[in-house]
Amino acid sequence: MKTAKKIIALMLTFVLVALTVVVPASAASKVDPSEGPMQKFEATMYMLLDKFVMVVGKVLNKVIPGLDWGKTWQNYDDYQSPDSFYKGEDKFETEVQSGSVWSAGYAYGSLLEGLDILSGEYNMAGSLQTFSGHKPTEVLDDQGVNVYAISDGVSGIVVQAVVDGYGLARGDVLKIREKLASFAAEKGIISINISTLHQHSLIDTLGMGVALIPALMLNPGMNAVGIDKSELTSGKTDKFMNNLYEVVTSSIIEAVNDMEEGSLYYGSADASDLMHDKRKPDVFDGEIHRFRFDPYNEASDEIWLCEAGIHCTGYSGDSTAISSDFPYYFKEYVKETTGADVVYVQGAELAIGDDRDTIKNVGSGKNARVKGYGIELAKRAIAIDEEEKLAPVLNIRLTEVALTADNPVHILAVREGIVDSVVTKNGGDFTVITEVGYMELGNKVGIAMIPGEIAPEILWGGAVSKDASWTKTSWDYAPMKDTAGVEKLICFGLNNDQIGYILTDNDIRSMFTENEEINAASVKAGSVITSAFESIVAAVK
Repeated sequence: MKTAKKIIALMLTFVLVALTVVVPASAASKVDPSEGPMQKFEATMYMLLDKFVMVVGKVLNKVIPGLDWGKTWQNYDDYQSPDSFYKGEDKFETEVQSGSVWSAGYAYGSLLEGLDILSGEYNMAGSLQTFSGHKPTEVLDDQGVNVYAISDGVSGIVVQAVVDGYGLARGDVLKIREKLASFAAEKGIISINISTLHQHSLIDTLGMGVALIPALMLNPGMNAVGIDKSELTSGKTDKFMNNLYEVVTSSIIEAVNDMEEGSLYYGSADASDLMHDKRKPDVFDGEIHRFRFDPYNEASDEIWLCEAGIHCTGYSGDSTAISSDFPYYFKEYVKETTGADVVYVQGAELAIGDDRDTIKNVGSGKNARVKGYGIELAKRAIAIDEEEKLAPVLNIRLTEVALTADNPVHILAVREGIVDSVVTKNGGDFTVITEVGYMELGNKVGIAMIPGEIAPEILWGGAVSKDASWTKTSWDYAPMKDTAGVEKLICFGLNNDQIGYILTDNDIRSMFTENEEINAASVKAGSVITSAFESIVAAVK
């Protein structure tokens, strides 16, 4: 398996040249150029091959028919923010205002209810498939959406909807917000955020569960003759996605209408023994974080918003069993044990895997392993006994960010209608328009809202050094935690978009040796996202 990534990365060239397929490998051949002359030479050759792929891909994306074939895509200079973009506040309040009080609401909606999930018309999201979609054969637990609505009584309402899914492109997020436009105006909603947990064992919500060879053979021809976009081949289906839009929309409405007053507390617990970093530098947030809303009405259930950065990969990439992985059992155990409703949010998970060696399986089914892990993580959250009561001060700001997409595979997926990113043309380049945000609760806890899977060192420091990097350059940005200047900074990942992996610019290696580089939209994503975060903080504080 260690040579598989090299072979498959080489296939990237032929995918773009011959419209064939690239499939991800599960293991990479690691190359550390600091180990000696041969390793350095090997790394140099890989990087040259990467550049060749980039050049060939850029040329072919100009000539292969796509959604832009015969059409003029919006020019970046002419782009205007849509009404469905919520920027939040211009300035952050630091004092408790007259009449301020926390209120929160919760809702859950199933994405599977009412659909014949085992009919063969839906694709799994676990891994790219060659000739046919990866079809589900059984359902172990539900795929749904959990919604948390919160307000300090003065600033307006902020909504966080967390979808069980591999990812959602920003185009899908904007569609959901459009459905909520009048409701948001009526209720005073200032921010609607939709993230995913990045489970691999669910119905595809991003598009990359597509059967690639049919897609890359059929879609260019269909685009060339102007076939309607809805007829293109994608891992997503209109039926499932339209249902998703409706369920997420109705769940957000339910959560907002369910809001009631109470107190908000923050606490965390160590869970570092349950996770590990698969990629140097060895940096990650080893805590499980919990915001606990305690309603004044004693008859109402508590609402917990929990966050940890851990990949949801409890099943193999070729699994045909639908499961929302360990977060499902995390939420289930908390509810059964404490009565609290739980929204679990994915954190900075770039290469953070789960450690299950000491975890006992629960039961004997296919889900025994992930159930045991989810329950153990839930026990850590339940055991949090040191909390800080947060003053009712809520602040949030988001900004749109332009990212030059230099990964030819990402561009191809967008141009062929597989992934619904928001894209403009900037000269000869494709520019993805995404969102970055920052939220503060009680002037104590900050939340970086990131549109992909970010390297933890960007948030908390410890980036690879100049001498140890492939590019022999340094990462000169301050950690986001220093920029935010709060007692605690956490991360909401895959938030409002899925642009793939976000690495420090100096730690871009080769797609022939690493999984992250193949799935990164841009080699400059790290600096662009970090600069946007810095600009937000500078503008509001």
